[in-house]
Amino acid sequence: MKTAIPVVTAAVLALCTGPAFAGHSTAKEREVTRQLNIQAAQDAKNSNQQSASTSASMQSPAAAPTTPVEGAALSPEQPASPAEPANPAAPAQ
Repeated sequence: MKTAIPVVTAAVLALCTGPAFAGHSTAKEREVTRQLNIQAAQDAKNSNQQSASTSASMQSPAAAPTTPVEGAALSPEQPASPAEPANPAAPAQ
């Protein structure tokens, strides 16, 4: 019995206040909402058309001509790799 009273009370409150939370729009509110939806649809349509025409008019730039890369010859002053010491005549420690 002790738990039945809060359960019944909650059920009655839910049934009574349910329609109040759902609410009903007035004719003016429905018309304003309809107008806003029409405007949003037109804006989206225009935006899609603009982006489609912009992407169609944009062309990718032509690739630049390439030239072969010439390797530099190793001179005696340059080490063959970074692991080798710069002066091979120097004693290692």
